Amino acid sequence: MKLKYSLIALSLLGVFATACDPMDDIYNEIDAEGTTNVQTMAEYVLTDADYETISTAAGKAATTDEEKALANAVKSDKALNEFASAEKYIPDVIAKMLPSWGKGSSVGVTYKLQNNPSDFVLECRTVTNASLSNKDYEAVWGEGSPVKFLSPAHAPATVLPAWLAGQYKDAAKSDLVLVDYKYDEVDPEFTGEELFSQNFESIVANEDIVLEGWEQIALKGDRKWQGKTYSSNGYAQFSANGFDGGEVDTWLVSPAVEITTKDASLSFDIKFGYYNADCFDVLVSDVYTGDGSIDIAQWTSLKDQFTYPEGLPGGYNDNFVNAGKAGLEAYNGKTIYVALRYVGEGPKAKTTTVQIDNVSISSAVLAPTNEQPYNALYKFDGKDWKVSSDSRLVVVTPADYDAMGTPGSHDNFSTSDAPENYLPQFLAQKFPYAQEGDSKAVMYKYYDKVTTIKVDEYLFAEGKWALNNDIELKEKVNFVNGDTGWVFDPTVTKSLASEDYLILENWVKSNKDAGYMDPKYGNSEYWFGGSSYYVNFNIQLSKRRSNDPDGVVPADDKEAETYLLSMVQKGIELILATEYATAGAQVSGIDCFYIISAKVYNGLETFTYTYTFKGLGNAKFELQGEPEIAK
Repeated sequence: MKLKYSLIALSLLGVFATACDPMDDIYNEIDAEGTTNVQTMAEYVLTDADYETISTAAGKAATTDEEKALANAVKSDKALNEFASAEKYIPDVIAKMLPSWGKGSSVGVTYKLQNNPSDFVLECRTVTNASLSNKDYEAVWGEGSPVKFLSPAHAPATVLPAWLAGQYKDAAKSDLVLVDYKYDEVDPEFTGEELFSQNFESIVANEDIVLEGWEQIALKGDRKWQGKTYSSNGYAQFSANGFDGGEVDTWLVSPAVEITTKDASLSFDIKFGYYNADCFDVLVSDVYTGDGSIDIAQWTSLKDQFTYPEGLPGGYNDNFVNAGKAGLEAYNGKTIYVALRYVGEGPKAKTTTVQIDNVSISSAVLAPTNEQPYNALYKFDGKDWKVSSDSRLVVVTPADYDAMGTPGSHDNFSTSDAPENYLPQFLAQKFPYAQEGDSKAVMYKYYDKVTTIKVDEYLFAEGKWALNNDIELKEKVNFVNGDTGWVFDPTVTKSLASEDYLILENWVKSNKDAGYMDPKYGNSEYWFGGSSYYVNFNIQLSKRRSNDPDGVVPADDKEAETYLLSMVQKGIELILATEYATAGAQVSGIDCFYIISAKVYNGLETFTYTYTFKGLGNAKFELQGEPEIAK
């Protein structure tokens, strides 16, 4: 760390003889004269702790997920960015570090800046992640289905676009969603047999149920289970609504069913309406003889083995839902009866409507499967969801994570499995014939307390793939202590390079006679005198007069020298107007200055001219004084 101090020289003669604490008088004298502690630090390099402090402060200011991600990136990348910018957050770092430095002090801060990635990478980073749930698979295979994956019978190409359309009804054109799902190349198969089933399709609508082998037993009241139909589907229904006769306790008992395997299970579909009380139970008995005489002690409730939907107090559930399965292993080798029991009371508002369908006792089980995790990136074209197949993007799949080793344990990278340790080799294997300068955007999952999707650009250079983090080192950027505290000093200091002179050459080609361009190589122009080859301005009189088709160079040598130097100034102003076209006159209340150095050749010697311009905004710049000239 280099320190440059501007210190106040004070005479201490006689002070020590009159003060108990000599420094008190010195400080009083400084205060009386209005003197401040003005100091200059040539360079301070931001530390990891500084980046962490800025990350925390930016996180508190963030209001969107994108801003929060940029705030967090400061800590992980050890670099500032467009949201957590130097002018916003470095002043606080300096103020806390140097609390005694007064107005007029300055610090040159060196830090890393994460430049904005390409528009394509930014577009990819808008991706949303979604996964098919068990309920989603049931919607594909049927309620209660144990199949929790897609297969050729229900292929991703058919299922996923429709599923996305239902999930993202307000999707906008170009929206991206990375869908996680499971898939088996073989359609599922079931083994076992169905021991009993009743779908209530033979009922008579709005009449008490009368089915072969079934019994209706009313222990209280005289209301019975009725048959109902809706959308051509038959089902059983019971409700105590409108029943004024007190309590109801009615059993709908199945025929006898012989259980021949330990794998047998009971299942059914259920739906509630105007739910106001728990009125339903399902029971089983291997003692009941089918004589219509119910002894409750002989029946076992299976209610706790099922999962029911949440009933609505003001209407019906939209659809029947499978309640799951109750294992009947304890009844293997026995004959059982199943009872659907409703207990309610109209006068006390225990009147929930219960609808039952597809009662089944089955030993059918899903044969072994081999489903694997997959993902697919979809893009909305304004009408439909379609697989995104942009060759500029590579999406890391679950199979790719598995091939990498430890990232396959959770199908993501993490702080312990950094992506940059795996992706270069991954890209090398995927693109063995990559050429110098090729680039790929890579989309992957990353875990750091939560799992997010990241997109980074990788470049192929010098025979290998490497992360293009586009982090730029900003050296000795000046910050000054002004009227409002520490602020960024927006002064730009630069020496003109070859690409700067190209701006002049291109302008002359487009706006002036061809005679002002070097006729042989075309890498010098003689309107301003700039050369991208020699990286200088040429004010040699003989050269300029011989390349002056409009005759603008004065005949008098002194006037010509003055004119040619004025064109150097105009050339620099054109370069500034091109490179800083949108720059304002101030940044955070500080005037913008541009200190520009250029080589000037007069035919005998080369001098360095250093100009200072003040930015006026709107691509206008005003020269401040005469240029400094040095050999």
